This record gives sequence, structure tokens and C-alpha cells, in this order.
Amino acid sequence: MTTPNSDTAPSADAEALDRLIEQEDVLQICYWYQGEGFGEAFTPQAVLPFLKGGAAEVAETFERLVEAGEMRAEGAAYAFTADGRRKAGRMFFETFTEFQQPSHGECTAGCCDGDEPCDDPAHAHHAHAHG
Repeated sequence: MTTPNSDTAPSADAEALDRLIEQEDVLQICYWYQGEGFGEAFTPQAVLPFLKGGAAEVAETFERLVEAGEMRAEGAAYAFTADGRRKAGRMFFETFTEFQQPSHGECTAGCCDGDEPCDDPAHAHHAHAHG
């Protein structure tokens, strides 16, 4: 019986970590995409240029995000669920906070819309007033 060389065969843990990283990357790319005004629905083809995986892997990532309740399928495209958008906003904020300067009245954490009250006590990070 031969044992796979650890240098050539990725472990199950490494593969799981890679899948998690790609899911987070897709969420952040879609959050950016939406924030730039490119639309509310995302296709694997639209985010593919920003990822190292192939088209089939990116499509599988979107399906995992649907299973996790962070995206919903809309025909051949995908859109955020409310929870998915909040999660993507938090991750985007954590990753790019030093590059972002919010405008007056915007949620600095990106987890809610500026015109909606954020009454979640866990969101003590808010340095703005809604309404």
C-alpha cells in the first residue's frame, strides 16, 4: 500500500480550508460588485476573473453558499440573502477597512443599509446615526 506524498496530495483539511477561503472571497467579490452598482445578481462567470479556481469550482462555491443560506439561486445567477449580505459586508470591511472612507451617514461596518435602523446590540461598532 502506498501513502500519498503530502507535498503532492492535499489533505482533506487543506481542501476544506481552500473551499472556505473561496467562499469568503466570493462573498466579498459579490459585495464589492453590488457596491459598485454592477447589479444585485451574480454569476460564477462574473467573479471568475478574481479567483484562482476554474468555472466548475466557482459554480460549486456558489452552490455551497446557497446551502449555507448566504446566497439564493435566481435562475442562472445568485443573489445575497439578508444574512449573506451582512456577512459579506462585515468580511469586506475587515479586509479593506484601511482602504475605505465611508461617507457621512453610512454604516462603517457595511452590515446594514444607511437608511435602516440597526438595532442589533451586537453592532456596537456603529459610529453613525440612522434615520
